[in-house]
Amino acid sequence: MGDDDSKRHGPTSRRKRFFKLAGMTASVTGNFVKGQVKGLFQDKEARERDREALDAANGAKIAKTLGELKGAAMKIGQLASMAKDVLPSEVTSALTSLQREAPPMPFEVIRGQIEAELGSPPELLFERFDPEPFAAASIGQVHRARTDDGREVVCKVQYPGVDTSVDADVAQLKFALRASGLIRFRRQAVDGLFQELRDRLREELDYTNEAENVRRFQRLHQDDPHIIIPDVVGERSSGRVLTLTYEPGDDLMTLDEVGYDQETRDLIGARLVAMMYRQIFELHAVHADPNPANFAFRPNGDIVMYDFGCVKVVPRQVAADYKGAMLAMRAGDHEAMDVYMTRLGIRIPDSKEPPRELYDAVREALRPILFTHGPIDFAQTNAHEAFTRAMLGGLKHARQVQPSSTIAFTDRV
Repeated sequence: MGDDDSKRHGPTSRRKRFFKLAGMTASVTGNFVKGQVKGLFQDKEARERDREALDAANGAKIAKTLGELKGAAMKIGQLASMAKDVLPSEVTSALTSLQREAPPMPFEVIRGQIEAELGSPPELLFERFDPEPFAAASIGQVHRARTDDGREVVCKVQYPGVDTSVDADVAQLKFALRASGLIRFRRQAVDGLFQELRDRLREELDYTNEAENVRRFQRLHQDDPHIIIPDVVGERSSGRVLTLTYEPGDDLMTLDEVGYDQETRDLIGARLVAMMYRQIFELHAVHADPNPANFAFRPNGDIVMYDFGCVKVVPRQVAADYKGAMLAMRAGDHEAMDVYMTRLGIRIPDSKEPPRELYDAVREALRPILFTHGPIDFAQTNAHEAFTRAMLGGLKHARQVQPSSTIAFTDRV
């Protein structure tokens, strides 16, 4: 793409993206070096206080840059915001701002992309096509439409040029996080995580792959009338345009105002958990983008699923090891826990065995889930936060444990 992108309102050109990301990297790296030098003359308490402030400033700088660039860079930032066991909380908190709906692209950009992909403009392909977006995200936006045979649909259109910047954006962000001292694990683990991130993002940018994912999850849940998955409108879809039947539902953040009672919320929660386990242990592939915007709900407890771009395949052996690790934790079997943690890529092979206190901390964090028989009131447990704290405790044992690329996206769910 040329430098006239801004005139066409398309994504930032590759050259401009490079300079923006390079500037961000120089800024956060410079801050890190200054902090390291200053820390030589501080006591532990002052050094820790300044480190937290520095992490927050660097996180804000990274979030601002990625948000301005949109496209692959912004999507990577959204994914990184959930890496609470890898990045400091000050950074993930800043990156959380990227989860908000992105500003939409002008309609002429969307119209041009549809015509380039499907051979005709939207007004000829659909009986009705709303020029105002129904939703906008980092790599594309969604428009409501109606087909010639009267079906109400949503048309998801990828921004032009997004797929050409993935590798460069991922490489630059990885370099920035390492150079700024925000990632403190060994290089092999970080490389594995970012390779996994790159692979999933490349899949997400292939809408023919997403269409097949939709059909795949329909087959899994075909016997469950309470899981609603749209149909693919294949004749109006391509590698960068995906048209699906419109399935309405209530947004998670509106359940209070539309009057969902606690019994219905509990029913939805139970169905979400059952759905997740079926995906991991039966389909061996999990919907791995748990952004609340990708789910909607109905007053009878039905769950509507959207956006099947990010799907993580879970090999049978990995699913079995997941189960084995949970059972070993429940039993307090440290030796078995160590075996399964190694198989799952968390424990570094041939390293010194980590202290039992680390596994005990993880087990204790998951106690409400592992040892509760019957319903669990998640409003009254901090299991997720405690688990994150326990995993962050692994930073002190970076020669023995590491974040695992094998289970990163499954853990995200």
